[in-house]
Amino acid sequence: MANINLTIDDRPVSVPAGTLVTDAAKTIGADIPVFCSHSRLDPLGACRMCLCEIGDSRGQRLQTACTVPVAEGMIVKTDTKLVKETQEATLAFILTNHPLDCPICDKGGECPLQDQTFEYGPGLSQFVEPKRRKQKHYPISDLIMLDQERCILCWRCTRYLEEWEDKPQLGLFERGGETIIDIFPGRPVDAKTSGNIIDLCPVGALTNRASRFRYRPWAIEGVETICTHCAVGCNVRADVRHNELRRVTARENAAVNDLWLCDKGRFAVDYVNSPQRLTTPLVRRSKGGALEPSTWDAALTLVADRLSGIAQTSGPAAVGAIGSAKLANETSYLLQKLMRTLVGTNNVDHRFGAAVAAISNGLPALRQVDSADLIVLLGFDPSEEAPVLELFIKRAARRKGARLLIAHPRRVELTKYPGTYLPYRPGGEVALFHGMARAILKNKWENEPAARRIPNYAQLAGWVSEVTPAVVKALAGVEQQALEAAAQALAQAKNPLILFGPLLTRGPAGAATLQALQNLVWLCGHGERLAYVGLEANSQGARDMGLLPAQLPGQASLDDAAAREHLGRLWNTPLPAQPGLSYGQMIAGGVKALYVMGADPAADSAAARAALAKLDFLVVQDIFLSETANLADVVLPAAASFIEADGTFTNLEGRVQRGLAGNRPHGQAAADWAILLHLARLWPLDKRADAAPAAAEKREEKKGKDKAARTARRRSGFDFDSLAAIMQEISRAIPAYAGIHWDALAATGKQTSARPAANRKFQAVDLKTSGGDGAYPLALVGGTLLFDGGRLLRATEKIAQLTPAPFVGLNAADAQAQGLSAGDNVTVSSAAGQVTLQVKVDASVQPGSAWVPSGQTGEPANLLTGQAVAARVAVSKA
Repeated sequence: MANINLTIDDRPVSVPAGTLVTDAAKTIGADIPVFCSHSRLDPLGACRMCLCEIGDSRGQRLQTACTVPVAEGMIVKTDTKLVKETQEATLAFILTNHPLDCPICDKGGECPLQDQTFEYGPGLSQFVEPKRRKQKHYPISDLIMLDQERCILCWRCTRYLEEWEDKPQLGLFERGGETIIDIFPGRPVDAKTSGNIIDLCPVGALTNRASRFRYRPWAIEGVETICTHCAVGCNVRADVRHNELRRVTARENAAVNDLWLCDKGRFAVDYVNSPQRLTTPLVRRSKGGALEPSTWDAALTLVADRLSGIAQTSGPAAVGAIGSAKLANETSYLLQKLMRTLVGTNNVDHRFGAAVAAISNGLPALRQVDSADLIVLLGFDPSEEAPVLELFIKRAARRKGARLLIAHPRRVELTKYPGTYLPYRPGGEVALFHGMARAILKNKWENEPAARRIPNYAQLAGWVSEVTPAVVKALAGVEQQALEAAAQALAQAKNPLILFGPLLTRGPAGAATLQALQNLVWLCGHGERLAYVGLEANSQGARDMGLLPAQLPGQASLDDAAAREHLGRLWNTPLPAQPGLSYGQMIAGGVKALYVMGADPAADSAAARAALAKLDFLVVQDIFLSETANLADVVLPAAASFIEADGTFTNLEGRVQRGLAGNRPHGQAAADWAILLHLARLWPLDKRADAAPAAAEKREEKKGKDKAARTARRRSGFDFDSLAAIMQEISRAIPAYAGIHWDALAATGKQTSARPAANRKFQAVDLKTSGGDGAYPLALVGGTLLFDGGRLLRATEKIAQLTPAPFVGLNAADAQAQGLSAGDNVTVSSAAGQVTLQVKVDASVQPGSAWVPSGQTGEPANLLTGQAVAARVAVSKA
């Protein structure tokens, strides 16, 4: 499309058609002041600050430059006497009732109204009338404060909530000089990304209740880092003063979070400053004794001696390590390398890691949501698990016409948009996916050329032939009409995006569910469009780093001879070939010694706590004294919050981004990766997994202690002198990370190259399901909450009040049938155990099911499920 030619302040300008005059002026450095205009919001022209003389050769008249698109031959004047007088008059009018409280306003020092008043405003006000008074310190939610008298009625907040969140929860009330922004009666703002209106507000009308009055813009130091609450990896600026985190705001990265940030990432950050943080190593000097402070040298020497000793006397398989997808790539890489090279075992995993190991690919690109014609969400609720991603999905549905296909046991928020909703019963996932595959084959909707290239295609029809709509209805609870509509939509989509979450992967049936899902997407030819969205910030990175019991770094199989040879040469040691134990197997008593980093397996269940208490040796490395840490023999304090330690994280689209430290560690706490390096260097040379190199190291002692020490560090493979050096080795160890180096990541990160394609093969899947049970009539629905009862949120005082008391969600019909009302205390019991919870009557919960989210205080969901993927429960009055 040809450019449009116009003149701005007597200078020729050529810009694409559709460009607004304000944006065209920027190309020549002409500044047109604005308040209501914003690049991510629809044009409005409310504040009139951008009035310029716009027209053609026949003459110009005052028009709002932020709403007028350029036209051929247009003439724009931004600096005439009339324009200047208009700007002065507009500012004088805005300031008529604006309070003069800049010294105490949080926006003071970074306020566009202040800046523009100095640059464009009049030197003297013509008004002598007293300023009108409106509400101050007015909470419009638990997180946001409104000062109505500061508001300049730019409408940015109302437009964001309507255009992006699709929740018009703020409105304009009254008229003329009495006009105010306000919530609707009894309906506070509850959008999951509501804090973005604080960033958008051009004055101090909307402020952050968690950081209000805790900073002055000129007295803080900003650190460009990333949020580590979920797998999106939103870019943020963390502002620090006196080694204390004061606030977090969104930072622009168009490829990831655009300009947005969810409320958890913005407000749930004060745990960094918590006085409950671990600050010194702790050692239990005798069984049954108390944890006592220790020096770093003593604690790490004890860990190295005990772990290496148990590995030598009981075999390497007696030692295991549990990492976390919350930790940086460098930390996960070092942990698995230490276990494989120094201990000699593949007993290394993280929660939900092995369960999704077969799905190596993340999203091809996060912003592909914008161009998808069908967005498929399977056991995944972006509203609670990835709210910024949900913003893009809403935008695609409302502005781009994308349709949604949602399979979830609850009617999640996104089901209100056009598409198909499959309210499946937990435990019926395999039946659901096989029923869709049968419908596709029956109606010849499959992508036959693509499917025929996959082994066992001919057998697939026979495997799914008995999964009729009646079977799907009986096992999964999904009606035939919805089933066939979903199958047709998936098969005929041209550019779908298929996302699934941990809800599909949990328990012993998780592997079967994933295989049935893969059968379905391969049948449609959409294999490259299937992506897993984990709950943690580094779910993709942890798998890439090899934090898996049956896969090496790069997610290469242990049977991959080329990968084993490559890593063996890089690490200068042979690698163990026996597959390791998974997360569940290790905490169930599969090992004698366990090293736990950033995880809390004791919170999973009473059985897990009992098994961990029986270990010969337990080491925990964390930022708080968790339930698992309370059982440990050694506790190591980590500086692992998003603002305390440098590190890289790989988000759900495979983008590697830098997290940068802005705070010094609390007390003696140290970065996770630094702790592992020191531990490796203290590892007894004669107890290494590769005994021959260790013997050679001993011989080097004859040539001088210094030389021997240098040689030991060099031969150990842990002689890194910086985080950048670790990343350098990662780029050599993992093909997908080739060319990714610390200094080259810059502010927006870099995507990894394509990972190895999954070994595609149609497979038969057992159709076992959790059927009805007279003793336990309700299907237990899992999932998560944005504001749960997790330790990080409990340690953030302003957010802790937002976490609900542990509850069970019931459909109104089920609650009424048992004579229950909202707020009643009930006993929820299963074959695994029972808990006391409050009733929440929730229309999103399907009849015949009970919703107990994970992450609630006390982890009631874990206590009810045990090792089952689809537990059934009974609910009775307590």
